Amino acid sequence: MAKVAILVPYREICELARPLAERASKHFTVMCLEFTRTELVESRVRELESQGCELVVARGAQAQIVKRSNLRMPLVEIRVTTQELGMVMLDLKRELGIACPRLGLVGFANMFCDTAQFNQLFGVDLRLYMVEDTAGLAPATEQAYQDGCNAVIGGDISCEHARHMGMACRFIPSGEESLRTALETAGRVCYAIDLEKHNSAEMDTMLNYTFNGIMQIDRNGVILRVNRAGYDLLERRPSDLLGQTLTAVLPNFNRKVLEDTLFQGKEAYAFLMDIKHKVAIVNLAPIRVDGEIDGAILTFQEGKRVIEMDGELRRELYQRGYIAKYTFDKTQACNKEVQATIALAKRIAKYNAPVLLAGEAGTGKDIMAQCLHNESLARNNAFVPLDCSAWLPDTLDTMLFGNYTTKKETPTSMAELAQDGTLYLSHVEDLPFEMQYKLLNLLQGKFLHNGSNRPVAANVRVIVSSCVNLAARVERNEFRGDLYYALSVLSLELLPLRRRREDILPWAEFYLDEWQEKYKRYVHLTQGARQFLLDYDWPGNLDQLSRVCERIVLLTEKRNIDEVFLRRQVEQITPKTLPGTEKVVLYKDQKAVEIAALLRRYSGNRERVAEELGVSKTTLWRYIKKYGIEPDYNY
Repeated sequence: MAKVAILVPYREICELARPLAERASKHFTVMCLEFTRTELVESRVRELESQGCELVVARGAQAQIVKRSNLRMPLVEIRVTTQELGMVMLDLKRELGIACPRLGLVGFANMFCDTAQFNQLFGVDLRLYMVEDTAGLAPATEQAYQDGCNAVIGGDISCEHARHMGMACRFIPSGEESLRTALETAGRVCYAIDLEKHNSAEMDTMLNYTFNGIMQIDRNGVILRVNRAGYDLLERRPSDLLGQTLTAVLPNFNRKVLEDTLFQGKEAYAFLMDIKHKVAIVNLAPIRVDGEIDGAILTFQEGKRVIEMDGELRRELYQRGYIAKYTFDKTQACNKEVQATIALAKRIAKYNAPVLLAGEAGTGKDIMAQCLHNESLARNNAFVPLDCSAWLPDTLDTMLFGNYTTKKETPTSMAELAQDGTLYLSHVEDLPFEMQYKLLNLLQGKFLHNGSNRPVAANVRVIVSSCVNLAARVERNEFRGDLYYALSVLSLELLPLRRRREDILPWAEFYLDEWQEKYKRYVHLTQGARQFLLDYDWPGNLDQLSRVCERIVLLTEKRNIDEVFLRRQVEQITPKTLPGTEKVVLYKDQKAVEIAALLRRYSGNRERVAEELGVSKTTLWRYIKKYGIEPDYNY
């Protein structure tokens, strides 16, 4: 049965309650029945809770203190009954000899029954003076005196002040009826507690005999319950978990996923987390009560341990540049399609499956590969990039899979360096067929070292990128179909800048910050320059944008970068060849070329040029300034 503590502020109430408590003990176990000083009640209740107390019965100020102490135990308050309070008022009325005396009721609201009809029932003028704490009792009694009350009904403090002011008074009764009512209520609450304990025991048995970790949190993310498998997976004791927030226990838990579940009722299905260097498959589902979200249930299924490479090897690889510096929080994504791509990338990053990155040259496939690695469970291991288009086939084969001598004499190959980490192959379409076969084996967990006919087990996450349509190459038998299907299990397409113009300025600011920090030269883009950046198509995408930003930081002679200067730097860095020749010419804006040609034809007569163009002389002047056309009409 549930354990109950009965705390009262007066010894006489304690004696009155003892026989009633004995009769009520068939519904609960009386853990203690004692007189407790009000100033000590909070510490006493906390002590009782630590000893297994499950319910408190208290009165007045003490009940208020228990209620405010944020304990998880339920509270039953001892309230004065209508009959008890009515008898006291009639006794006062007889003593005063007044037909309709004004009476002041001073105390805590939680002590009294409904008094709305008392004036009519007992022929009195009842005034209520309810307080929040004991400090308010004396002022409330004085207020009753000033309001013309003939007598007050209250506790020790109120009665003492009333006698000092010459007022009649009566002590707030706590008779057998109020105690019996409170204990009956306690019995009903204890019955519910026992039912809950029974249901909870059954649930705990089911939860503790499942191999999945299970955790229940409330709507504020506070942990309420964890099963045995959960404690084992988290390697924590109950005292370290219960009452803590989920994000405090698991700082790497995705806060947005948690908020979406607790506030929007979204389920999160089978995402991966690193918990105590173990891969855990996590599900998160909302708990709904009467249509409202009341919390959530998390389930954890333990996978294999996360393998981290030796610290000395990691330092060596970092020194050799095998480290990914970009993370998703550094990427610039204002475009909604790009935001959706990044959201998908974050979801797939935790899985060890290969990823195919597609898109034009310069769209940031290398950046995305680094972000995927740093979001993965292998982020503390090597990130090994290799450009398949930069090497002759034999050299590429040796770099990727070793050379043809005995393995002891060979330097470690790229595929081996990426063990338990990530191997990133750009321009994968340039791999010869033989190496495509070896890569397919690597995806299947087998490493084929050159010079050996024995494959060895490998654990390498492979990310590849291509600027061409690999599916079309498969159709033309220029790329292995089985490798293409294996690589494209998870694929992401990165948009060119001309299709995500919202991202141009954020990326420009990002690159400018990088180059300004490197060269310690600081610039500012005018509004015209910013508009040029937005309007330009950027055929070289992020690569071109980054180098243009570096160029203007290095070559500017003034802090403000205007459109004319920026345009010239873009032209200088964007060469083209004349058709049918190898002669390099600079990129020219067609509008500027047309205006310069007209100025030469009409010997600088702006009126005739403006008439030819169908614009005003003012507009023509703006074009000349915008395109930086020189006095000799060169552009």
